[in-house]
Amino acid sequence: MRSSASASLAIERHPLVTRVLHWATAVILVVSVSAILYRETTEQKTVRQVLMELHRQLGLLVLLVLVARVAVRSVKGLVNHAPGLSAGVRRAATLAHWSMYGVLAGLSLLGWALCNAHAIHLRLFGVIRLPDLVAADSDLADTLSDYHIWAAWVLLALVVPHVLAALWHHYIRRDGVLTAMIPGNAVIATRSPVALARPVLSLVARTQRKARARRAPMVGRESRPL
Repeated sequence: MRSSASASLAIERHPLVTRVLHWATAVILVVSVSAILYRETTEQKTVRQVLMELHRQLGLLVLLVLVARVAVRSVKGLVNHAPGLSAGVRRAATLAHWSMYGVLAGLSLLGWALCNAHAIHLRLFGVIRLPDLVAADSDLADTLSDYHIWAAWVLLALVVPHVLAALWHHYIRRDGVLTAMIPGNAVIATRSPVALARPVLSLVARTQRKARARRAPMVGRESRPL
């Protein structure tokens, strides 16, 4: 009887702080985008002001989370949960990750500067006064608004392949890339690709044996002399 270890792979999840920061970024972005989109559907002045302030604070918060993510990644690194990937694919994945970090930072800083260009002085969490990045300037505000929107679209263009790649790793390649990032125990046992394919291979083998068994009597009858 084969050891059960051969049918499973022990996946070490990323450190808790890495997972918390990753999903915090995702939640912040979803809420921030939802707030600004909903703002466009209402004419109530107070609601619009609250939603815009929420959007601004979440933009500052995601910048803080991003700094923490880069610091944690630089110190702790990331466990390789995708063995066998070519060097080119691995470099592309690394480039995509750092591109997302760069666009996130740029998006937040553009929003910060946009507020300043509109003569709005930001306070982190409504308490900590932040320095102005630019002077008040209506023409500059229009330009920065365009840049802010373009950066948001660029971020979306990076996030969609990121999500699709995670699903590809999980459902097609069946490695531990996605599993290592989701909440749960520090180590989880997951079935290996060979173990996952074994039921299908067994079914194919049984089907082939039955087909050969059905053909055998027919061949015997055909071989009898008249």
